[in-house]
Amino acid sequence: MANINIKNIELPFDKSDIFGNVDGLSLQNLFYTYFGVFPSCYLFDADQRLDGTGFFDSNKMLEEIKKHYGIEKCNLVSYNTKMLSQTDDNSFVKFCIILDKKIYARFEKDISECYILYNNKDEEEVLDFVNFVSKFFVKPKLTENTYYRLCTNNGGYYLSKGKIKFFDNFNIEKQYNDDFIKEHKKITSFVEENDKSGLVILHGEKGTGKSTYIKYLVHTYPEKKFVYVPANLVTLLGDPTFGSFLTTLDNHIIVLEDCENVIQDRKTSGTASSVSLLLNLTDGILSDDLGMKFICTFNDNMKNIDTALLRKGRLVSKYEFKPLCTEKANKLLQEMDIEANITKPIALSDIFNFLDDSYDNEKKSII
Repeated sequence: MANINIKNIELPFDKSDIFGNVDGLSLQNLFYTYFGVFPSCYLFDADQRLDGTGFFDSNKMLEEIKKHYGIEKCNLVSYNTKMLSQTDDNSFVKFCIILDKKIYARFEKDISECYILYNNKDEEEVLDFVNFVSKFFVKPKLTENTYYRLCTNNGGYYLSKGKIKFFDNFNIEKQYNDDFIKEHKKITSFVEENDKSGLVILHGEKGTGKSTYIKYLVHTYPEKKFVYVPANLVTLLGDPTFGSFLTTLDNHIIVLEDCENVIQDRKTSGTASSVSLLLNLTDGILSDDLGMKFICTFNDNMKNIDTALLRKGRLVSKYEFKPLCTEKANKLLQEMDIEANITKPIALSDIFNFLDDSYDNEKKSII
């Protein structure tokens, strides 16, 4: 650990409640004990906290704090909390620091655990400190084929990072029918535009390339954050708590799998709340602020979809995936060194698994 005036703080017995029902030391309680007021709290960028992969170069930060502020103004609160299953990470220093008896800050490897406590009267000094330590934040590296899965537990909703498998010989013009090229250009232009809200609808028979195309988008745009909502959680779209969580995902691309049951006509189904939320997020008041994009996928036709979702300005693209035409199917099989003569359109999945034994098709998820 950096050599920076480590000082053990001695507490009288009547202040022992600083150690409350928390894992380790509560800086909030420590702040209140010494100042008699509840602290204000600075949390780091919401997007960084959500991603969770960015971190502070704490070793360098400690050294520079010592040089910049002077060792006499810096005190480290030395403590450590560790689960039995955790392994040591000697490359990262976790610490709490009290700076000039005004600023109480905690820095952990998980950015969501980092915060700064202060009194409102010291706000100007705190902002200077925030600007100083922010220079040591290491942004997460872009990684290909990364997406986020929507998950839920007793604590609510959260995102879990995942990785897709993508094949190198993917080719839009060879593997999709000609009428898709126009829609493909619309979709990619939409994805590339920041702060743009809207809706894309991809539907059609199983195995015709919807899943593969979304994997292509994830692979092609590693800087974009794709959030995959599986079919078993799509029905929660009408849940107010889920709607509140979605509003934290500004500039994300939300992929709703098999969502036909939650975007049906509000007059003939019980989907009013979910449809209303989509309307608001794609072309309503919230859309201007959040810049969220939705990609809806399903296997059925469009006849029962709420017409409000199809209006210009909201709907960016809609496309029905169909089996690949015979000419393209045969060319693709030839490139795969498979001798065959297809006489009718065939699903893309059947082409890539042409030599496999045939079994009853099971439902496949997008990612």
